[in-house]
Amino acid sequence: MRASDLNGDYQGPHGMRVSLGHTSTRYPEGRTAQVGTVRVRNWAISLEELGGNGPAGSGFQGAGTWEFRQEETTGGEGFRQIKLDFLRGTPERRMPADPQYLEIGGTRSEPELFVETDPDTCPSIVFHR
Repeated sequence: MRASDLNGDYQGPHGMRVSLGHTSTRYPEGRTAQVGTVRVRNWAISLEELGGNGPAGSGFQGAGTWEFRQEETTGGEGFRQIKLDFLRGTPERRMPADPQYLEIGGTRSEPELFVETDPDTCPSIVFHR
């Protein structure tokens, strides 16, 4: 799967939505990265702490950048994920301060994004295009 396969709109639990824009190549910190724009609606400030009732209040509405990451674990196993960095949004006082990470699954024609908190369990937060 490539960064260009991920462009589009995704729906998650509790009305959460994420839109990934087209990527371009950038060279941050001396490396090549595929970076694009992201918009979110009803986003939970901390995905790992998202409860069964969804985001507190109406969630975060915002925009920023996303980066396609393809790396290897220390055991040599490959994985792909995206990193979300929020630049603006409302309410600003509740904007996620730390980058958010989503793992990539599914197929090139039907990609899925999910939060992986424990590799031995099924993810509870999955975004479908």
